[in-house]
Amino acid sequence: MTAPAFVRRLALPPGLTRWLKPLLLAALAVATIAVAAAYVFPTRTWIDQRAAIAETQASLDALDAERDALAARVAELDTDSEIELIARTQYGLVLPGEEAYAVLPAPERPVDLPTVWPFGTLTDESPLAP
Repeated sequence: MTAPAFVRRLALPPGLTRWLKPLLLAALAVATIAVAAAYVFPTRTWIDQRAAIAETQASLDALDAERDALAARVAELDTDSEIELIARTQYGLVLPGEEAYAVLPAPERPVDLPTVWPFGTLTDESPLAP
């Protein structure tokens, strides 16, 4: 009894059946590498870019805060009272009609040398000293 036509297998040449399984495995490996190249590697790049963007955003936020602080300091320095304070404290300037006095620091104390050798000879009155 013969099998119906739709059930019969396709007859392949005998040399082709020996290479069919390794050929299909190689095709599957190439397809897997193609999928990895198309989806996995760009995903890693995308994740790295997200990390770089987050780091840059944190740096930008810090710079914005510093810029705001400097803008506030500029506004503070633009007042007459702050200008006068800086002129008096840092530059010693006075308004017309005022007198400025500078108080100098006390002189340094002389160095007390020990009386043991070799320092004792420095303080002794020697006959060779002029």
